[in-house]
Amino acid sequence: MIIGTGVDMIEIARIAAAAQNPRFRERVYTPRELAESGAAGHRLAGFFAAKEALLKAMGTGLSSFSWREMEIGHDALGAPRFAVNGKIQDFLAAKGVARIHLSISHSREYAIAQVVLEEGG
Repeated sequence: MIIGTGVDMIEIARIAAAAQNPRFRERVYTPRELAESGAAGHRLAGFFAAKEALLKAMGTGLSSFSWREMEIGHDALGAPRFAVNGKIQDFLAAKGVARIHLSISHSREYAIAQVVLEEGG
């Protein structure tokens, strides 16, 4: 059963500009995400959109959570995957979320991400 869905679209140039600020990068992205992105604006924007989409699927907004409690990596086939920890992990477990489905795409100007939260069982 689907517990929640979220989608977010963002201008790549906006995130690329914000990512010039080390404080923004350190607040929003994990070291692994920064290493994987190579500071490429389209990847950072995709990661940001994915995190926003997860928060929308949760129905909470950022509230008392941290950006770095969400980490985007890739599986062996290159598909994006979430790793969550801390309060976000606890929240999702309490809601019965067993799987987080994530899709990220880019155009020249925009990045978009969709998240579906699925119940276990």
